[in-house]
Amino acid sequence: MNTTTKTRSVDDLRRNPWTRNTFKAAVKDLIAKVTGGNALDAFDRYYADDVTMQENQQPPRVGKAGCRAFEVDFLSKIKTVRTYVCDGFVISGNKAFIVYRIDADHAEWGTLNMSEVAIQKWSDGKVVRERFVY
Repeated sequence: MNTTTKTRSVDDLRRNPWTRNTFKAAVKDLIAKVTGGNALDAFDRYYADDVTMQENQQPPRVGKAGCRAFEVDFLSKIKTVRTYVCDGFVISGNKAFIVYRIDADHAEWGTLNMSEVAIQKWSDGKVVRERFVY
């Protein structure tokens, strides 16, 4: 490994308050909010204005307002939640991979009994891209 690159990245970490520990704390807080029934609080706090969100291979939703409207609509149609937990997460670089286990009834989607992986790309303390795979 080039020592100049190593030194530069260590110096960058010292200057940048967004460290691996603060990233991990933000992801843990986001997960706690989501699984604790406060998904919109997490969204308002941690999602960038220009966020894109995507379900599997569906076209992405673009922009915080549109993505939030989708979340509000989706959450308003959840009738029963039996399980909504995080089974774990991994951080790699500026990405977080969060595994959720969900067992709930949705007015339009029916019974949701699945594991879902949220793949998030973060920048400046905010989620800028999120893709759900289930």
